[in-house]
Amino acid sequence: MPLTQGWEYRWGDSPFGTDGAPRWAAGSDDPGWQEAPGPLNPPGRGSHDNLWLRIALPDGEWREPVLFISSINLIAEAYLGGKVVYRHGQFDGDGKGRFAGWTWHSIALSEGIPGKLLYLRLFSDYKDIGLWGEVSIMEQADVLPRILKSTRGDLIVSAFCLLLAALAALMVPLQRESLHFGSISLFALSAGTMVLAESDASQLLLARPLLWDYLAALGYFSLPIAMALMLEHWFPTKGTRILRAIWLGHLGYAIAAVGLSLAGVVSLADTFPVFDALLLTSLILLTGILVLHHRTLTTNQRLVVSSYAVFAIFLVVDMLVAHGFVDWYMVPVHLGALAFTLAMVIISLRHYVSSQRELTHLNAFLEREIAERTHELAVLAEQEGQRATQLALENRKTHELGNLIDRLQRTGSIDIALDIIAGELPTLLSPLAGAFYRPAVSNDRLLFEHSWPDGVHFPAILEDVPKPAETELQNGSLVTPSQHIPIMLRQPIVRSAYRQQQDANASAPLWYLPLDVPRPHRESRRLAVLVLQPGESLDERPSQREQTRRFIERGLSRVALVLAGILLQDELATLSYQDGLTGLHNRRYFDELMAHEAAISLRKGNPLSLVMIDIDHFKHFNDRFGHAAGDVVLTGVGRLLAGSFREIDVVCRLGGEEFVVLLPGATADEAKARIVDMTNALARAAFHHEGESLGTISVSCGVASFPHHGNDPRGLLAQADRALYRAKAAGRARIEIGD
Repeated sequence: MPLTQGWEYRWGDSPFGTDGAPRWAAGSDDPGWQEAPGPLNPPGRGSHDNLWLRIALPDGEWREPVLFISSINLIAEAYLGGKVVYRHGQFDGDGKGRFAGWTWHSIALSEGIPGKLLYLRLFSDYKDIGLWGEVSIMEQADVLPRILKSTRGDLIVSAFCLLLAALAALMVPLQRESLHFGSISLFALSAGTMVLAESDASQLLLARPLLWDYLAALGYFSLPIAMALMLEHWFPTKGTRILRAIWLGHLGYAIAAVGLSLAGVVSLADTFPVFDALLLTSLILLTGILVLHHRTLTTNQRLVVSSYAVFAIFLVVDMLVAHGFVDWYMVPVHLGALAFTLAMVIISLRHYVSSQRELTHLNAFLEREIAERTHELAVLAEQEGQRATQLALENRKTHELGNLIDRLQRTGSIDIALDIIAGELPTLLSPLAGAFYRPAVSNDRLLFEHSWPDGVHFPAILEDVPKPAETELQNGSLVTPSQHIPIMLRQPIVRSAYRQQQDANASAPLWYLPLDVPRPHRESRRLAVLVLQPGESLDERPSQREQTRRFIERGLSRVALVLAGILLQDELATLSYQDGLTGLHNRRYFDELMAHEAAISLRKGNPLSLVMIDIDHFKHFNDRFGHAAGDVVLTGVGRLLAGSFREIDVVCRLGGEEFVVLLPGATADEAKARIVDMTNALARAAFHHEGESLGTISVSCGVASFPHHGNDPRGLLAQADRALYRAKAAGRARIEIGD
């Protein structure tokens, strides 16, 4: 039977008789009692913290009647027949007391209660005073079933959330996205703890209401922290600073509120209204961020937003009920927590499955690539072994060739390797006369580089040279140079003896032996061309001529294999340290170089400057002109940067539209002067894409220098980054010097 009507109240505290009993509970018809609209917050409180309530108990057929109250603000004593029948909290001599926790109450009433007056003495320095929630008379046997029935959903949701929190916590050290799983674990733990602590069933587990209120506070205060962390993960480019400020602010409040409450400085009850205002503000900010970017959301992000909206509505309605803006009823906050948690689980599982699928495909691709590369290397190694066996039977030339190959294998550069080959060819191929040609950079011509013996002259340029065909695997072997058709030089050799030979035997072709590095499934790369004149002695002995030619071809094949390895190392090194779009060095190269230069500057005390450069409004530029035009700008800016500094200065692309320049030996002023020249050149530059003018580009720059801006050059990047942010905050298109 609900007791919502018939309440009377009076403010203040009752005087006590000599027997220690309060006189207001004696049942007299004192005119100080006034009719109350209900048992919560009667009118005229003012500065009063003490309140007395009374009600005449109604008729009913009760066997073991109890008065059930959802919650009391804040401590109370119940009197029936002038005697204390229930006490929650402890009153001191001044009629005051400390907060004892919000919990449900079951006050046992004696038989024959109809018409008797029940008195309640209350104290609250909280914003509310009185009885909150349900106030009813019921049978004592019905209390436990009612609690279990009303909290069944809370217990299920709480158990699910706590189990999910444990599983997510176990995933933290096992997954790359540890922060994401950590935020899910924190949210599930907070929601589960809050739902369990605020449910009536918690007192059945442990009758410590204040302890449960502290746990509920920790869970409630941690919810926006976890929500902001999860939204920061799912919306990494949208309002990151606001989201970070939200969860940091709530974290600070949670620590301060619980800590001060435990220290007795403030009452735990007083921390909830302040937090509700802070939470409402945070929900508005989060909602604003999501509304601003709702058009760009993915399916997963829309699911996150929908579940967030449901949970936020439940939280706001619960606040309105708690603060009396809406009539009391049980708000199923646990359903909102369950919806948000399930959404996070579904999205995380989808993301996890997608990531695992991608990793599986990537692993399969890498395994195929490794198998192919292993097979290629095995083929090349097998060919090398076969040729090594054959060359072991050769004469002094074989030994010389072996020495040459040894030198090449110790070489880490393809240009140095070719220089070594050009220098060793006269000795290796003597007594044959010949010339060594290298491809021109701008066309298909071959440029003369070296000839032997002394006094023999070959043409400066070879033209109409066939391009190397695509390398193919035939019966497990690479195409050999013998499968190339010899060609005739368009210009004769300029030497009388050889001219006479050419005149006498004009149809005898010279040997054209290309030094092509095979690259499976791609066009071979021509590194050089060897032109040889067999000579009269070989012309007279065709079998020896053919044997000599094949021996030279086999030797060139071995050299080509070694060069292929060197070229592969060069390509891998280039890919490892070079940005694919701009051709500048990448972040990995910068990190290694920065550590090296910082150590040198720190040891020798030399100046070292660092400049962070960011293209202004690049995202808006991409949105307007497209990413292809953005790539044109990135490439052009990278080319301009590469040509704006000294040879010892290093320009790298950190990523996106950010570049960094490392200037060894340069002071901050010198670095700024070079940056000023660069920005002036950039202001004059014009960018075009597909016939369309892209306008001018500006950059923001942050400069930091050692030792001017600190005692440790390793901190230059962070200082320059802060200076860059100041430049951007000040309006962009400017240069800022570090603090």
